[in-house]
Amino acid sequence: MSGLFRNYRGVRGLMVAELQEDTLETLTYGTPIRFAGVKEIGEEPEESAATEYYDDQPAIVIDAEGEDKYKLVTSVLEEKVRAVIEGRKFDEESGAYFGTPKQKPYVAIGFIGTDTDGQEEYVWVYKTKLSGGGASRKTKDNGTDSSGLEWEATSIYTSHKFKGASTAGDAPLKFYKLKAGGTVTEQKFFEKVYIPGEAAAMAAARAKKEHAEA
Repeated sequence: MSGLFRNYRGVRGLMVAELQEDTLETLTYGTPIRFAGVKEIGEEPEESAATEYYDDQPAIVIDAEGEDKYKLVTSVLEEKVRAVIEGRKFDEESGAYFGTPKQKPYVAIGFIGTDTDGQEEYVWVYKTKLSGGGASRKTKDNGTDSSGLEWEATSIYTSHKFKGASTAGDAPLKFYKLKAGGTVTEQKFFEKVYIPGEAAAMAAARAKKEHAEA
């Protein structure tokens, strides 16, 4: 019964990229960098619903969608990565990290999930802010205890509208998921934040410009 009964089993390759510009027409990011080792990613969509009654019976269900929450459990990350997440200064030469007031940017997070059939899925979550990541340090004893980090990523829709993203046409996105094994390789998906339809849109824009200049 492979394919019908599947569970999630495995996650790897957690990436982060700073969101630089998010407008109706433009969506740009910095180069993705490795976040840290990842142990767990849990997704919690924020939704609510209320039922309105008329004529002594339930007549209308009104639903609302809010932000999505992602719970991340990771290994300790490099300070240069933390600087991206928290909007602080990291000095490459000295290795110093400055605890200035946080100016957190929006970031994209990407990762690869696997199910019990071995099918991998590539994921980019396009617009999040991360909180948490507090460290817990204890003296060593004769045991094997150690501690990683826990984060919460709050995800909202982009302002940018993706070409043909919905049955109604262009639409903003919270995330994009793609099953591995197709024409888009893992390297292609994660070397920069993958934007579906980007190549076609750029080609159309070039053609339009060339036509106008002719």
